[in-house]
Amino acid sequence: MTLPILQAGVVYIWEGSLDVPDKITRAARALLTDREKARADRFVYDRHRRRYTVAQAHLRRVLSQQIGMAPQDIRFHFGEHGKPFLPHGPAFNQSHSEERIMIAVAKEGRLGVDIEEIRPVKYLLALADKNFAGDESARLHAVPERERLDLFFRLWTRKEAFLKALGFGLRHPLRSFSVDPAPGAPQGLLDAGDLPEEPSSWHIGGVPCTAGATAALAVDRAEVRLEPLPYDPSGQ
Repeated sequence: MTLPILQAGVVYIWEGSLDVPDKITRAARALLTDREKARADRFVYDRHRRRYTVAQAHLRRVLSQQIGMAPQDIRFHFGEHGKPFLPHGPAFNQSHSEERIMIAVAKEGRLGVDIEEIRPVKYLLALADKNFAGDESARLHAVPERERLDLFFRLWTRKEAFLKALGFGLRHPLRSFSVDPAPGAPQGLLDAGDLPEEPSSWHIGGVPCTAGATAALAVDRAEVRLEPLPYDPSGQ
């Protein structure tokens, strides 16, 4: 696996499947720390154990190229709410939904990524009314029913990516801030609410991904360029 030298203002994206042959999963496990192996072993279902293992190994391979350290030797630090980071960079984040994974890496800054498999959502409007900002919920009520599921996940992924960039995850109320779900929106963050963030300093938008899923990226730069890179879970 050969990766480019990271450039300022560019976010590098990998997206692919975590369902791989046994041989690749076994090789992936060898790259994990004892803590990660223990976490993998706590999963009830084998498919979840395998997917977590492959995801962590691929993240380690990607980062090892940038910091000049063997994948298995990387030691992550963790923020107050559990977000992993490397003290001297690069910035990174990963997300997975069922068998899909997305990893984002940048030279510096705060970034978050979220990918979600598009799936039926029970009581979608009620869920949005409870968890989304008023203007976001109003958007969902206003569109035809056939468009609601796609819009729901465009909103959700943008909001979760933003909270992941801040290191909060879903511990912070989703309804406390507002995002723009429109494809190609120039800003993305409409109202930071109670968060001490300047909307014009953020890029929050969609990321191209496999059909049947929706993904979004949040990064604390007004202008960024996305560079998709080939995903190879074998590390070749």
